[in-house]
Amino acid sequence: MKIFSEGLQLKEIAGWSSATAIPIQFLQPMVWCRKSGRRLFRSSLLLCVMLALSGCLSPIAMHRAVMEYDRTVSQVQTDMLLLNIARARYRHHLHFTAVANVAATFDFRTTAGFTGQLFEGVFAGAPQGFTKNFYTFNLGASMAENPTVNIIPIQGEEFAKRILAPMDQTRFEFLYHRGADPAILLRLVARSIVIEQEGSELPAVYQNTPSQPDGYREFRRRVLHLSALHVEHALHIGPLVYQETWPLPVDHVLTKQAFENGYHWSHPGDGRPSVLTRDIVGQIVITNYDPARLTTEERHRLHEEAQRYPRDQILVDIRAGHPGGEFPLHGRIQLRSFESVLSFLARGIAEELEFAVEKDPRTGETLYNPPKTIEVVETESTPPHPTFTVEFEGHWFSIGARQGREDRANNWDLEAFRILYQFFQLTVTDVSKVPTLPITIAK
Repeated sequence: MKIFSEGLQLKEIAGWSSATAIPIQFLQPMVWCRKSGRRLFRSSLLLCVMLALSGCLSPIAMHRAVMEYDRTVSQVQTDMLLLNIARARYRHHLHFTAVANVAATFDFRTTAGFTGQLFEGVFAGAPQGFTKNFYTFNLGASMAENPTVNIIPIQGEEFAKRILAPMDQTRFEFLYHRGADPAILLRLVARSIVIEQEGSELPAVYQNTPSQPDGYREFRRRVLHLSALHVEHALHIGPLVYQETWPLPVDHVLTKQAFENGYHWSHPGDGRPSVLTRDIVGQIVITNYDPARLTTEERHRLHEEAQRYPRDQILVDIRAGHPGGEFPLHGRIQLRSFESVLSFLARGIAEELEFAVEKDPRTGETLYNPPKTIEVVETESTPPHPTFTVEFEGHWFSIGARQGREDRANNWDLEAFRILYQFFQLTVTDVSKVPTLPITIAK
């Protein structure tokens, strides 16, 4: 990549003047000293400035190149997500390619040269008394960039299991505590809400599927209620922590191993003897109260109930007598896989449209409640001013700002797409350790 290249050539012709009686052999040095000397000084100053400028341009050019590489890699990853939504729209298999690494070398060079011919003599065919004096400066700077990009197709049994297996409850908690709105998070990754019913052995199952409108409406109402609790800072999502007591007598021969297993002396007070206990981090639960305020026995019973379910299900306990208790819920949330999330968004483009659902009268204020989880627009031509867009099978799929659409709707879509991107990052493995042959692109 050429930054600049400049050549400078200066010429001077000195001759006899009829207004003076000084011989020309004395006039030539005097003219050169007065005029050419000043020009030589100015040109030397220009040379120093150009050399200094080339040194300043080197870090500027490298900074710009690094930032452009970062933007390009980020854009590739977001386009890859949108492309796979488009693939799922037409029942094509999903496929991901990752940029494993980018290595680039930068070669900065500056050149400078000075040549001249002084008092060469008389021009051929010129009148007697004319001489030619000239000198030339050559200044230049260049920067060469040689990037090498390694891309890796993400495939194999491990990756297939990761995108097909439902989300683990610990990843759900991680995304929530990174600032994700539960209304967006649950509409993306929750498959259904299962609620225990008094007097019935069979629970009520409300699917996050618009093709089942009654169940979908109730699912949305329950999610809106949890979102309202989040707005009121009354929603607690985290693991149950309770104390486990050492099961053997204190004087037992194996009791000395208790300290090696994390047990410590606990003093309950009230005249009761000290016991050996340890803290156990149990299952993750969603509540409208602080579980730490429960007794150890209550937390342990709640943990045992949550432990009956697989790791892709989260126990929900919204109790009466606490914020939001007017609309109680005791059941569990079943989570989706990453592949199911993409398929859900793809069906929502045209095949299985989501629709507006109003909150329950007992639910408090919520931030926003759009009909669609993420509005992916499919068009036959390039959409104007989208945030993200990709072409597939002659159609354009886009997300983001559109003319006439309110800002909070655009912000909702972008926030939901950001959470989807984070879910993807939690799903894929470290591509630098993938045992596949990388594809190297060298410029």
